[in-house]
Amino acid sequence: MPISITKGMEAWLQDLSSKMKSSGGYKLPKSYIIRALLDAAMQLDIDVTEIKTEEELVKRILKAIKHFR
Repeated sequence: MPISITKGMEAWLQDLSSKMKSSGGYKLPKSYIIRALLDAAMQLDIDVTEIKTEEELVKRILKAIKHFR
């Protein structure tokens, strides 16, 4: 499934991947990082009621992270 991301998001993914390698790990592909983020998000109990914007969804995800286990 193709997704569109901003240049800032692309740069963040590239930087994260580079940090993995420079710290002794592997430089994982961006697709692996995105899948890992989705796997983590799927474990959250995100309140999605009445969300109308992407920004509100981000806030709800961050709130769910704070309350995770």
